[in-house]
Amino acid sequence: MDILKDRAIWIVVVVMFIAGAMYMVIVDPSRVDKMDNIVERDDERIADVTETNELIDRIDKKLIGTKKHLQILRDEFDSHLKAYDSKVDSVNNAFTKVDLSINKIIRDMKDKFSEVQDQLEELEDEISGVKTQTKRDSRAIKKEISDIKDAIKEINEQLE
Repeated sequence: MDILKDRAIWIVVVVMFIAGAMYMVIVDPSRVDKMDNIVERDDERIADVTETNELIDRIDKKLIGTKKHLQILRDEFDSHLKAYDSKVDSVNNAFTKVDLSINKIIRDMKDKFSEVQDQLEELEDEISGVKTQTKRDSRAIKKEISDIKDAIKEINEQLE
């Protein structure tokens, strides 16, 4: 039985050896080829990932540059807006001053026109008073002239 056991062990060992050799010759090369293909595909994917990462880095740098540029533009816009607001305020103040000056001039003109109108009315009253006085004086002078004419006529009649 010992021999039988030894033969059985040897047969199992030989079958295992043949199975191992068969595995190494037939199955393992296809597995190795598949693994090599997997490695190649992994290398391609790694290259694609690296390229994608480089593109993302470039885009990030562009975005950072654009962000800085936009910030500079925003700062300039804010400063221009502040300058514009201050100029608009100063222009508004100037227009307000001009409006106040125009209103004051109009008010002064109305006052002056009222004064001139009052003076014209006073002058008309004075002129009408002077006319009346002149008419009275003219009548008085005419009366005196006629009295003098009458006196001259009397004197001429007496002399004749």
